[in-house]
Amino acid sequence: MKGEYRPKTFGTVLFPVSPVLYFLCVLCVSGGAARADEFSRASTYSVRMFSYGMLTVDTRTGDIEIQGWDNPRLEIQAEKIVRAKSASAAEPLYDRVKIQLEGQDKAVCLRTIYPPRRLWRPFRDESKLSVNFRIKMPYDANLTLHSVDGDVRVSGLAGRELIRVNYGDVEIDVPSAWDVRTLDAHAWLGYVQSDLHGGMESDSAGVSQRLWFYNERGKQDITVKVHMGGVWVYSSLQ
Repeated sequence: MKGEYRPKTFGTVLFPVSPVLYFLCVLCVSGGAARADEFSRASTYSVRMFSYGMLTVDTRTGDIEIQGWDNPRLEIQAEKIVRAKSASAAEPLYDRVKIQLEGQDKAVCLRTIYPPRRLWRPFRDESKLSVNFRIKMPYDANLTLHSVDGDVRVSGLAGRELIRVNYGDVEIDVPSAWDVRTLDAHAWLGYVQSDLHGGMESDSAGVSQRLWFYNERGKQDITVKVHMGGVWVYSSLQ
């Protein structure tokens, strides 16, 4: 019948929900999302970096794309993205997250710095702030990366890789499948896939998924740890 409502069931407990109240809740949520738009600001960084050096990346929220190239330099394109009601409201938010680049040659550190968290509102405004990175670095340099929330894609790196992601997917395209000495990929909740060495193909999903192998003739070590998300390691050139 028109105008009739029934109680909503959550587990074994019944909560009577009025259609009018339900409509108002949905309207408030959708209306709040509609009022927030995305605005971005881009910047570029560059520093000298040698072969077999180490790039350390420590960031909180945003996607990261890293590409190896035959150039003794590290180039970074950073895109800050904020959610706000207008462009003028977005302006002060850009400065709430800082991009810090330190070092050169053999050791370079890139990190994002957010405002200190307050005990009573520890995650205030964090959902409004993210930084996406597009990075080019020497193909034979090493990488250590930690990201809290975001997808990571790495291609063309022949050096050592240690990647840790709390929430997100990691995709690694290695230059040579047969140059990989060790691959240790683990997803606590998600999937792990690889087609390296043909017979090592794996496609699994669930809780505590892991793929490990050792090739004594290889020289590249790759370790990936994902809390919730997926890992996909392959070689587009094999």
